[in-house]
Amino acid sequence: MAVLELDDVRLAYEDRGDGDPVVLVCGCGQPAISWDLGIAQGLLEAGFRVVTFDNRGVAPSSSPPAPYTIDQMVGDTLGLLDHLGIERTRLVGYSMGGWIAETICARHPERVEAAAFVGSCNESTSWEKAIGTVELAIARSGVELPRLFYATETLRYLPNSELQDDASMDAWLGMIGDLEVWPNPGREGQYAACLEWTLDQERTQAWPSLPQPVLVLAFEHDVDSPPARAREAAARIPNARFVEIAEASHLAPMTHARPVAAELVKFFRS
Repeated sequence: MAVLELDDVRLAYEDRGDGDPVVLVCGCGQPAISWDLGIAQGLLEAGFRVVTFDNRGVAPSSSPPAPYTIDQMVGDTLGLLDHLGIERTRLVGYSMGGWIAETICARHPERVEAAAFVGSCNESTSWEKAIGTVELAIARSGVELPRLFYATETLRYLPNSELQDDASMDAWLGMIGDLEVWPNPGREGQYAACLEWTLDQERTQAWPSLPQPVLVLAFEHDVDSPPARAREAAARIPNARFVEIAEASHLAPMTHARPVAAELVKFFRS
């Protein structure tokens, strides 16, 4: 893994493949290595050059003092593109990464060939506003969190049917139940960026002016970006295509990585 030193942050990244570039932008708290559960490989096998990186606040990238903003992470992403000599790229943004991708599409359209907004493109829901408020308050409180906090924060995004399946839960907890809680200042920093975006009532005004081909990729059981809301958003983007993956939740880039990769490849090849 390579490292790029920017003004106030150190970004860890990987650059693989030799084809047309695709830059994958992580969601809130997402480690870039999770793209290797199938999405990065699917794009590499399709002949694309794939760039992944950890956003500020997630190791092994550095965690500057909180709070962060989406605009700061847009700057980080553009700084990485400049460093790699990528003048124009295909973008994939998942969850918070979709908000970063949206902003780049709107403010720097010359840098984006096409973009996929994955589990991210919708008018903010009441749930998003509530959980974002709570997450940031907990991060700022300094309270010591139990070891299982990270696992439960993550697994609540699974479909209810899977949460009620003890065998499935035992398997998940066996994998991530002992992981350390995401530390500050990265946790507080990214949660602050997410809540600011969620509460911004003007951000959706950019949708009708996005010039790029856009894939709005939604998941049947996604509580953060419900498919109905994502479909409504896609209808407001001139060159958008809406796709919903059945039986998947907000964690689809991890649990349904190959179907997600297949949709990305189909879209970027078109």
